[in-house]
Amino acid sequence: MKTLIFALGMTLIASSNSIQAATHEHDMSHHNSAMQAASSEVKHEGIGVLKTVNAQAGKVRIAHEHIDSLGWPSMTMWFALRVPLPVETKVGDSVRFELEQINSKEWVITCIERKK
Repeated sequence: MKTLIFALGMTLIASSNSIQAATHEHDMSHHNSAMQAASSEVKHEGIGVLKTVNAQAGKVRIAHEHIDSLGWPSMTMWFALRVPLPVETKVGDSVRFELEQINSKEWVITCIERKK
């Protein structure tokens, strides 16, 4: 009986992780703090597609490709902007951006440009 309960619990945990991974929609504030600490104060470059702009909050949502320097897979994430979004950049555009981690919790875009 204990074995059955244990197996059921493990199946539920695995299913939960699979569902989260399948969505590829992440808020990176909860990811491994060791990985984040190792990469703080270092800029990382990403390429992706601008999906949403929240000008009032100063944030953008980007579906980015794999970011090798962080070990991040391709996914869609919200990022705060430290710099203004270039005027000619609109939702659906391919962008190149640089990231920096602040307060060991938040990833901020320090440079963003439309990819030509």
